Amino acid sequence: MLALLVVTFAFGQQNIPNGNFEDWGVHQTQVLDNWDVSGNVSSSTDAIKGSKALRLENIASSKTRGFITTGPFIGNKLTGVPYDEQPLSLRFKAKFNLALGDRAQIACLFTLKGNTIAYAGLDIEGTSKDTFAYFSTPITWNLSTKPDTVALVLSSLNLETQQFNGDGYIIIDDVHFASISTRNKELPNGDFENWTTDSRDDLTGWYTTDDYLIDIPGYEFATPAVAQSNKGRSGTKAVELTTKELNGDLFPGMILVGNSLQGFERASFPIANRWKFFEGYYQYTPVNGDSAFFAAFLYKSGIPIGMAQFVTDKKASSYSYFAEEIEYIVPGLTPDSASIFVASSNPDESRGNGTWLLVDDLKFSDKNSSVFDLNLNKLTVYPNPCSSTIHLSGIDQMLGAEYSIVNVLGKPIVNGILERNITINLTDELPGIYVLHISGKHVKTTKILIKE
Repeated sequence: MLALLVVTFAFGQQNIPNGNFEDWGVHQTQVLDNWDVSGNVSSSTDAIKGSKALRLENIASSKTRGFITTGPFIGNKLTGVPYDEQPLSLRFKAKFNLALGDRAQIACLFTLKGNTIAYAGLDIEGTSKDTFAYFSTPITWNLSTKPDTVALVLSSLNLETQQFNGDGYIIIDDVHFASISTRNKELPNGDFENWTTDSRDDLTGWYTTDDYLIDIPGYEFATPAVAQSNKGRSGTKAVELTTKELNGDLFPGMILVGNSLQGFERASFPIANRWKFFEGYYQYTPVNGDSAFFAAFLYKSGIPIGMAQFVTDKKASSYSYFAEEIEYIVPGLTPDSASIFVASSNPDESRGNGTWLLVDDLKFSDKNSSVFDLNLNKLTVYPNPCSSTIHLSGIDQMLGAEYSIVNVLGKPIVNGILERNITINLTDELPGIYVLHISGKHVKTTKILIKE
């Protein structure tokens, strides 16, 4: 989790910034043709050959780096491009300024029927003092046989350690193979002249799965995980979240007010009221038992003091309303900031490629007729904070209601039916914040629990 970050938004009656999802912009990304990119990769007009070069950058504040490969990693193996010559050296030109102790890395592997038969590699450190340096590193051949594939990786940091000390960059141009003074068969777009500009809708004031994939691994889905929809409930627009698969992993469509998905439990916009409810509207099509996840966190001076959470695994073909009461840890304390997080699947347990969630009109409110709580004043949970077990009292009118305890991502850890003299064991759970949900014929309420 990153340090707490407060981002200021100006808003009026819409107390969650752009919570009606009417405001959208356009996000444009430069994509390097014929290469897989990851992280901080961009074109540079500071070129030694042609009009463009490749710029890879380390940014310490976001702990991100840049590298490109001839193809994606499948398992632990890097895929390559067809190649059938036997060059003697890997050559390129580079301008660089790397932090002390940091090393950029360039490497290639020649293979035949999946077996490595030759390799070359070079680490670069320090600075070229704003001039292009020429590099030529020999290729070591284990077999005197022509390859069928070559795989390359160019990185702004050492790929083995994945560590760097500070900001830095390397600009690379004219990557090619050579034998003595003769250039061998060219690599596809090895001069980095060809780039494509991709455009997609950008949700104003929110950080999304697509923003994260561009900022960290440098990847874009063919169709975004978070997209603009014209199926607005009260206005003309809504936001559409879709769970998608990438290299065998499922990525939910996720949105968070602010500019980072890292550590969604952090203040991201100001408020000045002790709101009672977190509410909104949604449509949902889960796949393989997925659950949509909505969460609101409220803070005072950066410390969480309240929370509301809504989780559903039920299909909703038309707009359905939800309203969750905000449970405050400290009575009477008014929050000064909040954070909102929404995901098409539970980020800890995504199950279905293609799970779809449509969301509109998220807001805080003080009145909500659909949520009732006849017994909240009688319900007592103790001890809270707890170290192992909790006890519930004041539940005489709630007996037979369902209860569940979930973590901050909405994953259930305990559930059951309320009985007299009930004790719930949390010994095996990690320290942190949990939420007790109680739902029955005459009650629907939540309580925040803290496990020390």
